[in-house]
Amino acid sequence: MDLDIANLIKPDSYLPTVYDINYPKLYENGIRYAVFDVDCTILPFDDINVTKDNIILFNYLRMLGLKSGLCSSGSKSRVEPVAFKLDVNFIASAPKPFVDFDRIKSMFDSRCEPFNTIMIGDSLFLDMLLAGKNEMHKILVDMIRDNVNFSVRVNDVIQSIMYASLKPHDFQYKKYYRGNIER
Repeated sequence: MDLDIANLIKPDSYLPTVYDINYPKLYENGIRYAVFDVDCTILPFDDINVTKDNIILFNYLRMLGLKSGLCSSGSKSRVEPVAFKLDVNFIASAPKPFVDFDRIKSMFDSRCEPFNTIMIGDSLFLDMLLAGKNEMHKILVDMIRDNVNFSVRVNDVIQSIMYASLKPHDFQYKKYYRGNIER
């Protein structure tokens, strides 16, 4: 794998779930905008059943002063009800990792810039590459594996190849670390 691509997809932090992230520290370090993947990051694949924990998390982020949004390759009919229940803006049918920062910024306001925005997702190829190409901060979390289908299995294969390629660059799957953005 090309070193530039390796740097683009290497997460700044890697944690088990979105609930393990130190959001107050992110805010203290200048993060004001958080973009979340939906499928396998905050909910199981193709599931629109927002949980009480999801609602508590997104209300907590609002209380901290972090503006949140969703960026998903899922259809509008899938993502819109989730965004409505979480009371956040969203981008559906996103051609990740090819979404440009102007599209991300359109969910928020004119103060949203790559240096104060973080992408949180479960995929090196889709989420971390999107963030890296747009010079955003990035946190990788483990995939929620409740609904495993063909596309999840394809993603597993791609992830395995990418994880193996990153090992020489000090990234190891299942070896969690809080990167410099969370310290």
